[in-house]
Amino acid sequence: MVNRGVALVTGAAKGAGRAIALRLASEGFKIAVHDLPRNGEQLLDVHRNIQRLGQHSVVLTADFTDEDQVKNLVEGTTKCLGGLDVMVANAAVREAAPLTSTTAESWNRIFDVNARGLFFCYKYAAQQMILQRKGGRIIGGSSTWVEKGGSFMSAYSASQFAVRGLTESAALELHEHGITVNSYAPRQIFHEANPEVTLPMLNSNNSYIQSSARPEEGTLAHRNAPQAIAHLVSYLVSEEAHYITGQCIGIDRHRAISSPINESRNGTGEDMDGTN
Repeated sequence: MVNRGVALVTGAAKGAGRAIALRLASEGFKIAVHDLPRNGEQLLDVHRNIQRLGQHSVVLTADFTDEDQVKNLVEGTTKCLGGLDVMVANAAVREAAPLTSTTAESWNRIFDVNARGLFFCYKYAAQQMILQRKGGRIIGGSSTWVEKGGSFMSAYSASQFAVRGLTESAALELHEHGITVNSYAPRQIFHEANPEVTLPMLNSNNSYIQSSARPEEGTLAHRNAPQAIAHLVSYLVSEEAHYITGQCIGIDRHRAISSPINESRNGTGEDMDGTN
């Protein structure tokens, strides 16, 4: 198998992270797979599947929100696999709540993972790539909430706007080093770990209840599997994409093909999709 370099994929135990890790391994990358210790068994399963593809792999666990641990994550990848050419910062959390009941703890938890953790990944991946003097690819996970806020998603949406700002700024700074920085923005990804979307809705008694939603079979949202993200990442790490940087690329962005009526099925004018 052709050796295309080394990729570190965070949040690789399931969903999009797993699909990305397996796709890049099949295309010749050595893969460092990361997740939280509690997802260790699932992470080992990804590791074993990568080895079955005939590719080198290493399993690394770390708290995505701890700077020293993310630094060690990059250093461990470099030491075990010989460098770092691709960073895919895929780990993220999503919580929905009315603005008036969103707690400081919830806000901090969302930003710790979605913005702070992503920042650490960008920072230490960039440091290593600059040191290597051969360019690189940094890719962050986002969602369609990066473009427009939504009801009950104030903290999460704000964290996604942070991802976009960080990605665009990093792309400008790192361009001179041959490093591209982009993010992917899928709609809701449905898989075994995330079977439906739950959002708080105001009922007739003016109290909030959780409302579940799942796209109908055959719709674009239903077909938007983690593999769709893996396909995009595969392209972004290719030589053909060396000129693409500072972009937040939507996947199944139905705002572009839907009428306002179809887009706002909940009757409030708000989009009801989310992220993986």
